[in-house]
Formats: sequence, C-alpha cells, structure tokens
Amino acid sequence: MRAHWATVCLALASAALAGRVVLDWDITYVDANPDGQGGRRMIGVNGKWPPPTVEVALGDILVVNAHNSLDEPTSLHMHGFFQNGTNYYDGAAGVTECGIAPNSSYSYTVNVTQTGTYWIHSHFMAQYVDGLRAPLISRPPREHYDYDEDLVVMLEAWYRRESRDIHDQLLSTSQAVRDAPFRPYMLVNSAGGPDLNRTTLRFQPGKRYRLRLLNVSGTGMVRFGIEDHDLQVIEVDGVDTEPKTVNSVQLSVGQRTSVLVTAKPTADRNYVYHADIFTDIQSGVARATLPFSSIVEYSPQAPLLNDTATNSTVGWDFFQDIDLVPIDKVPGPGVHKWVPLEVHTSIFDDRREHLAFNNRTYELPVVPSLTTALTTGYQAYYPDVYGFKSYPIILDKLEDVEIAVFNKDVNSHPFHMHGHNFFIMVRGTNDDNPANRLTANDQYPMRRDTITIPPNQHAIVRFRADNPGVWLFHCHMEFHNEQGLALTFIEAPFRLVNNTTLPAQYKRNCDLMGIPNEGNAMGRQGLDMANEPRGPFPLSGF
Repeated sequence: MRAHWATVCLALASAALAGRVVLDWDITYVDANPDGQGGRRMIGVNGKWPPPTVEVALGDILVVNAHNSLDEPTSLHMHGFFQNGTNYYDGAAGVTECGIAPNSSYSYTVNVTQTGTYWIHSHFMAQYVDGLRAPLISRPPREHYDYDEDLVVMLEAWYRRESRDIHDQLLSTSQAVRDAPFRPYMLVNSAGGPDLNRTTLRFQPGKRYRLRLLNVSGTGMVRFGIEDHDLQVIEVDGVDTEPKTVNSVQLSVGQRTSVLVTAKPTADRNYVYHADIFTDIQSGVARATLPFSSIVEYSPQAPLLNDTATNSTVGWDFFQDIDLVPIDKVPGPGVHKWVPLEVHTSIFDDRREHLAFNNRTYELPVVPSLTTALTTGYQAYYPDVYGFKSYPIILDKLEDVEIAVFNKDVNSHPFHMHGHNFFIMVRGTNDDNPANRLTANDQYPMRRDTITIPPNQHAIVRFRADNPGVWLFHCHMEFHNEQGLALTFIEAPFRLVNNTTLPAQYKRNCDLMGIPNEGNAMGRQGLDMANEPRGPFPLSGF
C-alpha cells in the first residue's frame, strides 16, 4: 500500500512509544476438547491450547521465537501484515521459506506498521485447522471511535478430524471417498458445544462494545448477528471505515470485521446471537447452513428473548464491502497490467478433484519461490524459473495491477492477498447484468486483503506493486488452497535482490529438510527445467 500522510503521522507519533514484544513459542501437540464432545490432538503453544492472543502497538517490533516440537514442518504467517522489507518472515512454507524443520527454530522479527485486527496462523499445508492460530491485535496511538470495552470474537468452523485426514479425503482418486460426508462445528473463542456458558458474550447495560470478529476456519463462511441489536461496522481487514449500520455481517475465512454494539440500557433481558456456518467444502455438506446460536448475557437471572424462529430481527443479506468508506482516503491506482482469472473445480487427469485459476492448479515448487528470485540473477524475471505449477506472474516495481476474478464455480471463494491490501473496484454477476453491477463509490475505493466472490459472480480489484517480494494470492478456504487454487506474484525481483539478505536460520532450516538454497523451482541452475511435470490438467467433460 502507498503510505498516506495520516498513516505516516500515526507512525511518527508512535515512534517514541515503540516497544519490543518478544514471544517464545514452543509449538507442540496438545490434547484438547473444544466442544466438550470428545477430544482430539491439536497443535498449541508451550503445551497449551488455544494459543494466546497477541497484542502489539503501532511502531512496536514483534519477535516470535518459534521452536518446532512437532513431527512435521511448521511455519507462522501474520495474516494481513504487509512484511515490507521482510518477505522471508511472511511464513508461507514452500514460498517465502522452507518451513521450520522438526526440532528446529525460526525467529520472526516484524516491524509493526499497521493497526487493526489480524491473526497469526500456520502456513504449512492445512495445519492451522489443527489449532495453530491466534488473534493478533495491533493498536494505534489514538482510536477513531470511543468504546468502553474491546472483545475479540474468534469464529471457527472446527473439525473433529485432523487436517491431514481431510486433505487426503478431498484429494482421493475415489469419488466415493471424496464425497463421504463430514461436517464442521462452531467454536467461539475456541469453545463450543451444547454448554452455552462456554460461548456466552457478557454485556453490561449502557456500555459500548467493540467486537473484533475473526473467521479463522479451515472452510466455511460465518454469518454473525445479535437479536434486537444493531452492528456498526468500523473496520475490515485492518482498514478503519466510516460507520455503516447493519444487523448482520458475513465473514469468509480469513476476513476480519470490527463492529460497535451499544448495549441495552437495562439488564432485564438476555438475547440470542447467531454465528451460523455456511459451508461448501464438499458434497456431503455442500452449500448447507449449519445454525449456531448462543447468548448475549446482561444478567444471569434475566429471561432470554428467544422467539427467533418466528420473529428474528437478524437478516442475512450479503454484506457489501464495496459500499464501505475508508477513513484513510487513498486514491485507487490505474491499470498497467491486467490479470484475468477464471475459477473452476473439476476432475483432472490424475483422477483427483482440483481447483484452479485458468485451469492451472497450483503445486509448491521444490525450491521456495523466494529462494529462486534471489539466486537466479537476471533470470529471476523469467516466469519459467519458478515452475509452471506455481503460476508465477512477474510484476515491475510500482506497476498498477488489476485482477479480474470470474468465479465460475458453484462455491463461494475468499481470495487473500499476501503483502498488500487491494482496492475493490467492481462487483457483479458473470452475465454482466448492469442491474447487478456495483462499482466503487468514488475516487477512494474500499480496501481489504480478503474478498469473497459468490458463485457465478466476479470482482475486480487493484493494487500497486510497491512491496518487492514473492506474494501468494489464494483461496483461503484452506482445503481449496490445498487443492490448487493459488498463484504467485513475483514483485520487482531485481529490487528484491538488492534489498534482501536471508537470515541464516532460513538457510539452516532448508538444509535440515534437504531443500536446495539456490536454483530454480526444480533445484537446478537457470532455465534448466527439463522434464518439468506441468500437469495435471482438467479432463474433458468434468
């Protein structure tokens, strides 16, 4: 993102107050029972689950000393942080690092240059679905809005099976195995089940609350609303907005929304809140709404207003983020490069179901793309060195990029951009019906880092290539990502080489896992990509 004077002023104001937040995280297996219905092995920190909420302030330096006590690699991605100048701390295993080898360590040292609601999660396979995720809250020196209490409400469509089991099922060559039903269960702040005391939100009369809603699911959109209470949207994905009053919000995986809620003046009633899962991960529960509700409690003795079956005040219209107005006004960029993307799900010639941009399904290279960008000299500008299946798109420094995503799938997809926010320019249906076309309000379009595109609709977003690095653009339905719905932007590789020195621990972890520390996607020199496997490709008729 381009720096704006307001952001610069905030950064200068916070410099005198800057601190160093150091976290020592031993990443371990932990037995946990989040919904009280039978435990399973989870991944926690320092022998505990869930991992703790991380709080920092603008101008801080955040250091996470991560030690891997698992029997497989891991990594940590600070979702929504731009990592300007620290691409090697972006945490995308196989892309911007090799990962943290078992019984090894990696220290992520990050300058906090943004404020708002973010989260930290593993970016190795679908590992965060097993519990390695935590809210990350970054506070400004001065808030735009007044409120009495700040509540994190972490929403998660959680599975009672480990992520590798689900991964193997969805990528099975057997349709019967792929389609065997399974379902998620709602967790609120890492707790769920029939005991509503575990998921109750407690209000005091007359107070004003900021609810920081985060969807940290592996799959599933969550629809949130409180009976007989308005929600005022004031932030999405770390971007503060002018207030917009709604009675519900929808959050796809990876999205964050802050809302202000004014409590009732008396404590004579309690109210229902909804956190319904809408999941479309596979046919066993495809496009199914899985209701979940709990309580906003004003008093343990108060009766519950619970006629929601016949008289609900919460509507479920699609939440239009394009209508939001950012407080920090940044003009939208022009267009130097156009990137059209069609989204499809189909059976490929390996007999597996994959998702793909433009019929190219993503697969990690042997050598992380960042390593390739830094060690192939002038050939770093050649897409071929990064491998066909990493879907590399080379960007020049300060190039204005327009991505047009046409979702031709039956599922909604939340697309997340590493290293940037993007400007939401257009939303519409794929038939281009003018009645369904929404355009940005004025010269200052809304920005965010994760956008939901419903079935048979499209969105046009733009960003400026002002952050040299290797950045993923992928579906954050985590198993869709595992099935190949991703690509790689290689941004200003020559500038990246001049500004980047890899930490010794980066190379050490690669050595421990037998991954080359130089070369192209196949670990060879230059453009030697002989016999590179370029498939699989979609089968005709699927």
